[in-house]
Amino acid sequence: PRAKEPPSITLWEHNSLANPSGTDSLPVPSLPSTCFGSFNSRLALNIKSTLDLRAFVVAAHYLLVLGGTGTAAFQPVRIHVGSSSASPLGKDQMQARSSLLRTPVNGAVQSGNVHSVMSSKAGSPLALSSFPVAFTSVANTILPPSASRLSRAFRLFALFFTTLMAISTQLRRRIFYPGLNPDPTKTESLPIGPSGCPFVGTPFFFNPSKRFGAGDFYRRISAKLGNPRVWRYYFMGQPFAVISGTKLKSVLSKEFDSNTSSGVDLMDDGLMPIQSVLFEPDKSRHSFLRRLVGDALTPRKVSQAVPTLQKAAEEQVRRMLSAGPSENIQMAKICNDYTLDVAWRQILGLDLSEEEIPQFEKAVEEWIKGMMSLRVLFRIAVKSSPGYKAMLYITSKIEEKMKKLEKDGPDTSTLSGMLFARDEEDPSKTLTREEVVDNAKILIFAGSETSASTLTNAMLFLGLHQGAWNKLVEEQLQMRERHGDVLTKSHLDDECPYLEAVIKESMRMRTVSGGIPRRTTETIIVGGEQIPKGWLIDPSPLLTHELDPVTQEEGSSHMDPVMGFCPERWLNMETKPSDSYIPFGFGPRYCLGSNLAMAEMKVFLAVLARNISYKLDREDNIEWSRDLTVIAKPVDGVQVTVKASKQNSMSSV
Repeated sequence: PRAKEPPSITLWEHNSLANPSGTDSLPVPSLPSTCFGSFNSRLALNIKSTLDLRAFVVAAHYLLVLGGTGTAAFQPVRIHVGSSSASPLGKDQMQARSSLLRTPVNGAVQSGNVHSVMSSKAGSPLALSSFPVAFTSVANTILPPSASRLSRAFRLFALFFTTLMAISTQLRRRIFYPGLNPDPTKTESLPIGPSGCPFVGTPFFFNPSKRFGAGDFYRRISAKLGNPRVWRYYFMGQPFAVISGTKLKSVLSKEFDSNTSSGVDLMDDGLMPIQSVLFEPDKSRHSFLRRLVGDALTPRKVSQAVPTLQKAAEEQVRRMLSAGPSENIQMAKICNDYTLDVAWRQILGLDLSEEEIPQFEKAVEEWIKGMMSLRVLFRIAVKSSPGYKAMLYITSKIEEKMKKLEKDGPDTSTLSGMLFARDEEDPSKTLTREEVVDNAKILIFAGSETSASTLTNAMLFLGLHQGAWNKLVEEQLQMRERHGDVLTKSHLDDECPYLEAVIKESMRMRTVSGGIPRRTTETIIVGGEQIPKGWLIDPSPLLTHELDPVTQEEGSSHMDPVMGFCPERWLNMETKPSDSYIPFGFGPRYCLGSNLAMAEMKVFLAVLARNISYKLDREDNIEWSRDLTVIAKPVDGVQVTVKASKQNSMSSV
């Protein structure tokens, strides 16, 4: 135990036989007092109270190696730990207490090497076996007498270096975790968090729980740390600060002031479209991209896309019903095909044949899968990967469409809107061809992956809560009575509060596990803790939603598919989640495609609620995929059986 006062530890006493001159001018090893303490006139080592037993043992080994090899002219005689008045124990006392340290003491007493250890906590002596014998044995092992001078010097350096590492936290960090040290100009401490394995850190993508799926790493570490709003982890030479809640909104609102996107640094040479609004690090260029890309995604243009969305949703209903009421259907496949249908029909405006549709959908799936693969994340032969080849195919389709648009003129697709967009501030400025292609690919990625996952989860939640599904159906039937079968954005937004609540609740329970990291351009203080310059900020919408004080319940039951799903909470101001709810991000990089994504999901659920009834294949023991995905999804893809509802109005069904 640590002493309340610095104890005096006598490692050696002078042996006149080993020093014929009889003087006290013995060569003493030169050790920094900041590491081990200091030597007194009796060659005793005063260990500071801040050091633990490990430091003492390493220091003792170091000195005994020197003594055992003749470097210093003194012999180890006895060791005292405690006050200077500590007296050696008698043989009977040491034998009676030797079991405390499980070491024999007979040999030590018989040889005259008497040792005692005073407990600084209780003040009573404890028996200890012969330190010189043990230390000399270790010394001979570390520095065998036959070793050369060069070998001894190297071994001594290694031992001294190990001693420094054992004592100095900052030195360990600098060597094993580069970049993890605090900014010395700030008094605030670093956030708490795991450092993980030296040099490697904590792999955030390994071993997600089947009870939650993607993003479970953040939940587990956060819970172990007591759910702080700011904490850190370390991975492959880079410190990350995970931020959630209102503190996250504060940091994201300062984009381009104290932090900016690190997407170019992290994703370059991979499969992500770098020349896009999502990754642009320059403030003025980012504003320019948002104006022109956003011009293709205004509420008015999204409204024009609703008929295309409805057509794509009705195609999926026909597919489900054609399978028959006894055939299992995977909703993840249906939702994914729907969002990909929207991608090629609406975002790109392609005119694909029946043979080309599966090819395009497979290419997008392969590209997104490759984007999240470890091979691409670690840049291992990226250009020969299936995901890279799929990306080239998608790029070729976009470029073909652009040539057609330049020849025939604009149409209602999102790609057309970007290609012909002009800057309001300077009409002569347009997007480059590379920027049009990359932003089109970003919209495909964001629109298909995240929307498909959210719809899949919504179908799971609604299947587990028949009452919620019935309310959704009733709301749609009432709207159909008022407006007929044709859907419009204004009707969906203004007259379907429960539909919107279902989607928002689904995104609350399973949202994106993390956002694009931001790199700090200066040291910032968040919640009383410093995040040094050069660190990456890992924004966590997932933790923001889970730790929302308005909805949070003991045991995280508010995130459980059975106990937590409650769309009604969005219809009451007292139970509605706080303004920390950020499924589409916050600040200058707020998702430009949020209008299209919400319309896409509303149309799909509205069409299904009007035309089908369904039943889950299983309603208990739900397992979540352990794959590295943007949003967690059930491992079975949500298996259901589907039949036409009594209110079905689709003429071809």
